[in-house]
Amino acid sequence: MQGKIQISRFALMNLIFSTFLIGVFISPIVYSGIRKSIITSSLGNQAEPIPESEQISAVEIQKTFMNVYKKAQPSVVYIKTNILVRPHAWFDYYQQVEGAGSGVIIDKEGYIVTNSHVVKGATTIEVFFSDNTRSLAKLVGRDENSDIALIKVPASTNLQPAVLGNSDKIQTGQIVFALGSPYGLASTFTQGIVSAVTRYIDNTKYSRIQTDASINPGNSGGPLLNIYGEVIGINQSIISPDGRGGSVGIGFAIPINEIKETIEMLKKEKRIIGKAALGVSVSETNENLREYLGIKKDLEGVIVRFVVPGSAADKAGIQENDFIYKFNNESVKTPEDLSKSVQKAGVGTEVEIRIIRKRKEINLKVIIGEDNS
Repeated sequence: MQGKIQISRFALMNLIFSTFLIGVFISPIVYSGIRKSIITSSLGNQAEPIPESEQISAVEIQKTFMNVYKKAQPSVVYIKTNILVRPHAWFDYYQQVEGAGSGVIIDKEGYIVTNSHVVKGATTIEVFFSDNTRSLAKLVGRDENSDIALIKVPASTNLQPAVLGNSDKIQTGQIVFALGSPYGLASTFTQGIVSAVTRYIDNTKYSRIQTDASINPGNSGGPLLNIYGEVIGINQSIISPDGRGGSVGIGFAIPINEIKETIEMLKKEKRIIGKAALGVSVSETNENLREYLGIKKDLEGVIVRFVVPGSAADKAGIQENDFIYKFNNESVKTPEDLSKSVQKAGVGTEVEIRIIRKRKEINLKVIIGEDNS
């Protein structure tokens, strides 16, 4: 009788111990599942998404943005360069530094538009396409005035040219998109509006489209797009108060209509187009010089000190000691005024310059040249 009671106690202890182990391992799983079910049920009861029927306009806008990206992305490339930096002193070494930017495919022949500053001084240019292929490119030409460059990769039927739009039709407030490779992040797509049109930010004749679409280092040379996926500008620069190159919502693109002629010129001439130049060295005058040259005291202008042989000024007949006081009917008060007027006119433009020579007023027609130094 005693033996039977002891066996029953042993079995009972095993049963209790087994039940305890099962409880230890199974209860957390059961608890977790119940808790998840309760939380999910609770969250589901508290909030519902906005019905799609009430978001039709937003969905359509979102589709528009996505369509612009799908249309333009295959036409935009990431550009990496190796640039040889000259030494600043005779005991320094040449240095190789890497540069980066973006570009726009414009035809199946392999021509790609980018900024001049992206490829200036580059010893090698490598282009990365949206399908993850890459190719070395050759510099076709650069224009120092518009900051536009043309590079070329081998022709291919796989290349997808961008659609060039009409930048003359853009208006302040229109939606625009920037596409490029800021900080090497290829195919980055940002959205904003046209903040201003016909913005002049330098001494050249080229205006800018101002936008708040995010543009950062690496976006240079990439497209500014309208809602139809057309290229209306080439992103070029930003204002960065901290000096670190970060976007603060003030970016600038060169209107595509202003550079179409330049692109064709680079295709044809295949060279570097230098900055606009008159070819003279000028200075302000003093009282004695004015009296000697017979110039009125209240007439503002600059005196020609030197004429570069073969320059635009030389070809037009400008001479040393000529007093320049008008440039296309605008007053020239300082040497800086003359320089700005020349840059604004641009290479190949015919201008009228009024001078005083030996007490006589003379009007000269001058075709602005370029500085290839």
